[in-house]
Amino acid sequence: MRSILAAAASALVLTACATVPAPEQAQTQTAAPVVAASSIEAHIRFLADDLLEGREAGERGYDIAAAYMESQFRLIGLEPGGMDGYRAPVPLQVMSANQDEASFVLNGESLTPGQDFVVSAHAALDEASIEADAVFVGYGLDAPQLGLDDYEGLDVEGKIVVVLMGTPGELPSDISAHLNSSRTKAQYAADNGAIGMIAVMPEGLSRFTFERMAPYAAGESMTTEAASAASELQVRAAISDAVATRMFEAAGQDYAAMVEAAINGETPEGFDFNQTLALSAKTEREMVYSDNVVGVLPGSDPALADQPVIVTAHLDHIGICRLEEDVDRICNGALDNASGSAIMIETARAMAEMERQRRPVIFVGLTAEEKGLLGSAHIAANITPAMNGMVANVNLDMPVIRYEFNDLIAFGAEHSSLGPIAEAAVASAGATLSPDPLPQQALFVRSDHYNFVRQGVPSLFLMTGFSSPNPEDDEGQGFLNFLGGDYHSPGDEADAGVMFDQGAKFANINLAIIEAIANSDETPHWNEDSFFAQ
Repeated sequence: MRSILAAAASALVLTACATVPAPEQAQTQTAAPVVAASSIEAHIRFLADDLLEGREAGERGYDIAAAYMESQFRLIGLEPGGMDGYRAPVPLQVMSANQDEASFVLNGESLTPGQDFVVSAHAALDEASIEADAVFVGYGLDAPQLGLDDYEGLDVEGKIVVVLMGTPGELPSDISAHLNSSRTKAQYAADNGAIGMIAVMPEGLSRFTFERMAPYAAGESMTTEAASAASELQVRAAISDAVATRMFEAAGQDYAAMVEAAINGETPEGFDFNQTLALSAKTEREMVYSDNVVGVLPGSDPALADQPVIVTAHLDHIGICRLEEDVDRICNGALDNASGSAIMIETARAMAEMERQRRPVIFVGLTAEEKGLLGSAHIAANITPAMNGMVANVNLDMPVIRYEFNDLIAFGAEHSSLGPIAEAAVASAGATLSPDPLPQQALFVRSDHYNFVRQGVPSLFLMTGFSSPNPEDDEGQGFLNFLGGDYHSPGDEADAGVMFDQGAKFANINLAIIEAIANSDETPHWNEDSFFAQ
């Protein structure tokens, strides 16, 4: 899973079971083979072995992991569903923005890169220079179906928009996470004709302030053609609170007062700065390739052959993550996401041994999730022929199987007809569905299902929940102990307390959910009142 901040102590509360309406007609399911803990253990131990060097996308260790997953798909008897056999290559650009050569001129004064501003790498332009008027557009949202239109009455055509990161209060956590994505805000800016975007990131409204983000701006990032096509902006930048204060003062506005009012729930009003800004940025890049791995389990109903259900789990992790002098330099990613990959493989094996489900089920091992959900961005926008007509996505990312769990989180359940199906399947296993326990972490937009949501596909993202029969792990302690400790570190290893029986339990619940979706009489669909149905 993409990097997560450890949750605050206030998040340590037992969450109530989500109230999802029961399905009108329960599907009659065939008896499913039981996934064995030993099978889950075998996959995790291989994928999280030091020999795979942390499975970083574009590196040898990931290629070994992809070969392993392909071999498992072949052994199970899945049909190839990629562009080249089981493989669906993903072109990845390794980019870095040259901060030393970036420039930002504000009211005739040159600002200092790294201290006053940083620029983002551009997926298509090696160099870009713009000079244009600046317009403050509040949160920079353009979602009239939610009553949010920060661009109303503002002319931003050919201009640079200044956007406040964050969202207005009281939005559901998944919608708020979607709207606060820099990708979403950049798309809104481009759709309204802007040529550049500057983000302001004040404490209290943004998870990442300028001071926390700026040191990483010069580092390498990756993108794909699919991910980068989201915006036509020529330059994207972020500025410090001090620079924002100066810009607001020159326009007769009070930046600190605006931020305080926004924190207190007031919606900031947009205005014309009546200031011309000049920005330039340079991007250095190289191309690498990494494969998604795609296997198809055909369905039994010819009438539903063009309604495949897509099951995803990212196969990559973050690779060699420590300095050379450290004893253990490898981030093995046993839970993130060898566990999800193992569960997907065993779900495919169990389904292949069952009476054939009605819809095709396509299993996809994804690359480059840790680089920004890139493998899913590419394949969701450039589907393989087997994926044509996809009706649902179930995503498995980082089941934290270091504790006994009573509940699951199914992100997205309340937005589509998949919710009642998931609730019934989870209940049949003696567990419950719970709502998002960490809304401040914006988990809904931080795993691969999100790219299928963006393509209009109803999706579920499954994780272990916060309830446990063991007091030391209950109320989120088991989950958060991992996030605050071994997550994205060399400590995420197969021998570090992984409970393989809990992996098997999770796999059997996942199997029941996918089987029910694949056999449903009703085609999966968004609920009419869902924001994502718009």
